[in-house]
Amino acid sequence: MTSLWGRFVEVAGRHPERVAVVLGDQRCTFGGWLRRSLRIGGWLLRAGIRPGDRVLVWLDPSPDMAAAVYGVWAMGGVVVLVDPRSRPAHVRHAMETTGAAAVLHAASAPPPDGSPGGLLSAAVEDATGPADEALAGRDRLGCEPASIVFTSGSTGAPKGVTQTHGSLARGCSTVNGYLGLSAEDTILCAVPWSFDYGFMQLQATATFGATQVLPAQPLPQLICEAIEEHRPTVLPATPSLLSYLYQRISPLPQTDVSSIRTVTSTGGTVPAPVLAALLDQFGHARTFLNYGLTESYRTSYLDPALVRERPASIGRAIPGVDVLVLREDGTRAEPGESGQLVHRGDYLFLGYWNDTAATARALRPDPLAPPGCPNPPPALFTGDWGHVDADGLLYFEGRRDRLLKSLGVRVSPGEVEQLLHASGLVAEAAVFGRPHELLGQEVCAAVVPRDGLTDVVPRLKAHARATMSPHMTPRRFLVRRSLPKTTSGKIDYELLSQPDGPDGPDGPDGPSAQ
Repeated sequence: MTSLWGRFVEVAGRHPERVAVVLGDQRCTFGGWLRRSLRIGGWLLRAGIRPGDRVLVWLDPSPDMAAAVYGVWAMGGVVVLVDPRSRPAHVRHAMETTGAAAVLHAASAPPPDGSPGGLLSAAVEDATGPADEALAGRDRLGCEPASIVFTSGSTGAPKGVTQTHGSLARGCSTVNGYLGLSAEDTILCAVPWSFDYGFMQLQATATFGATQVLPAQPLPQLICEAIEEHRPTVLPATPSLLSYLYQRISPLPQTDVSSIRTVTSTGGTVPAPVLAALLDQFGHARTFLNYGLTESYRTSYLDPALVRERPASIGRAIPGVDVLVLREDGTRAEPGESGQLVHRGDYLFLGYWNDTAATARALRPDPLAPPGCPNPPPALFTGDWGHVDADGLLYFEGRRDRLLKSLGVRVSPGEVEQLLHASGLVAEAAVFGRPHELLGQEVCAAVVPRDGLTDVVPRLKAHARATMSPHMTPRRFLVRRSLPKTTSGKIDYELLSQPDGPDGPDGPDGPSAQ
């Protein structure tokens, strides 16, 4: 079978009574999931939705959402994922960009007003009727579009990252292969399925037969209760979620985590104090630090044996992938020299739906393709800056469009954030720049103090003087109770850096600038 749909049908046929998804009191078996998907797929076809049509799934992670995603694939449609907490303008943008033919939503939470005309909007609870059993035997071609995941839009209009059935299936097999996932595992997933990393967890359950447990909300108390009750073996997380779980009021440090054998993280660098606490509590488990974009499924991971020794590294390329570090002139950077990270090989996205210009900027001919190669394969120019060390290990330095230039020197906000976390004074930190007449860009840092510290700014300034060069040192500290997040849980730098925004220097969370 070449698609996730085909593999899911095989798993459901072998293990129809095994529990697939748990949410509160809801228990969904693989057999029940398959039957519900066939009903939704049949309902969509009877409603006039055709293979190749885009169907927006506007749902929170749940058995309903699992059935909706695989029901769309059953009838040959393309799943469009947008988080229900997205801004209304982003939802309308996704609908219009993809030309969505339908949207499936919860009866209690329809999408916002302003949907395009002619769009079939239906509560997933109403998408029922006889199951179209014939759909179970129809596999999808590997080259066909499978999903469109919209980026958060924190640095501009969200783009629809389009993946094929084949790329998703191969990526799922490779990643869960090196993780060692099996049908005996239980995944505790507090990451939204509308975010690519959460979507991976749904795929892992569908194709490997692992049980997935969903907390009612991604809150520390509920996550810890789920660990105690369900004894999961795999814990996927993002750096922001891990930081949240190790805040002072979180019960995680007192939770029995002995059942968890694998911890995975992606979506950025885990702050050093958080990683140290994680490794201390989960010393019995394997911790995988991963790197990848929505556009690449997964690019690299750090071998768990190296996490304590090289915690700042994103490791080496996964099987089927090579990573280049290129200078701005397109030549290969030397070890230790910064450049753009370029993903070569498998698992690449098809492009941005209905945006050929953005696609052409990201997907370019493989720079190592031999001269005269007909139709050279594409490579992903990630827009991320990093380097490789003498041992071949990769390091992520930050988004290229977030790099700052202060006093004529390039500054990596991620490096400054790590140094601020190393002070032990902050629970969260976000570094960004603002235009400055003399400096070029003024380095600013928004921080959430640890443990209610009131004198954090003078102490952070002293720490910065001792650990940072002058061009890196933040000239302005903004103290906040919390930092704004995108729907995927990442820090919303665009909102944070707006001078008059809710989290800007004139916002209500002050003290403001110091």
